[in-house]
Amino acid sequence: MFYGWGKSTDNWPLADGNTVVCSYSYFSLMFIFQVMFNKKWYVMGDQRSLDREMTRAELEAAYGEDVPKPGIWRQYGLLLTIAAIVVFTMVSSLF
Repeated sequence: MFYGWGKSTDNWPLADGNTVVCSYSYFSLMFIFQVMFNKKWYVMGDQRSLDREMTRAELEAAYGEDVPKPGIWRQYGLLLTIAAIVVFTMVSSLF
């Protein structure tokens, strides 16, 4: 299979015992080049009242700038690869 799409989650523990969950949709090419979209952030804890959807800004306001996030390659890998191919093609056409 050379391409795929679906939904996935990433989890990161916080210092206070809660867990940050990022739920997202993705499209991938050859399981290496991926684009994430429709990201939703949740904080899960022992108290069910914390289990709600939050924006990235709300997360950073509540827990500081140290809240982890998916890496740039996982978020924009396919777009970065396409951009690199376009730049390479444009530069090689100059010579």
